[in-house]
Amino acid sequence: MTKAEYLRRLRDCLAQMPAEEREVQLAYYEELFDDMLEDGMSEEEAALKLGSPESVAETLLTEMPMATLVRNRVKKEGRPKALTIALLILGAPLWLPLLIAFLAVLLALLITLWAVGLSVGVVLPAVGLSLLAAGGAALLGYVTLPLLYALGFLFGGGGTLILGVLLIAAIVRGLVLLCRWIWRGCKKAMLK
Repeated sequence: MTKAEYLRRLRDCLAQMPAEEREVQLAYYEELFDDMLEDGMSEEEAALKLGSPESVAETLLTEMPMATLVRNRVKKEGRPKALTIALLILGAPLWLPLLIAFLAVLLALLITLWAVGLSVGVVLPAVGLSLLAAGGAALLGYVTLPLLYALGFLFGGGGTLILGVLLIAAIVRGLVLLCRWIWRGCKKAMLK
């Protein structure tokens, strides 16, 4: 694919982006293309290295703030027609409760996932701390336990504590990624 074809397809794919932002991105990719051509690559090699215009556009559009996309879409579509407004109003008893129910279920699922994930992540460090306390109490003579049991409590408690901290970090990271994935899915649905 030539440079002109690549930039034309990228321009078409970025049609939902505001005009000034689209021109900035096109200028950036044109400059990238020129740099690769100066480095001795052919136009086809440069196009392959950059990736398809569709994937580049999808990445750029999903990284753009939702407010900008909505504002640009409203500007493009202009004022809604009377028929559209009438259908929205007449259909509201059907689509509005369904939309609210869907959003409520989605929010409840997210809250449940966060609650379960964080409770599991909090329980393991608490168990680890209690095992450490039991082992320490046995070593200091507050509880009568054989030495191997006390050492087992200390090592088991330390391991459980470390595992709990690592697990809560992984759970939070995973839940943040899930929320980002859902948000990007909403943005992709908005773009279509």
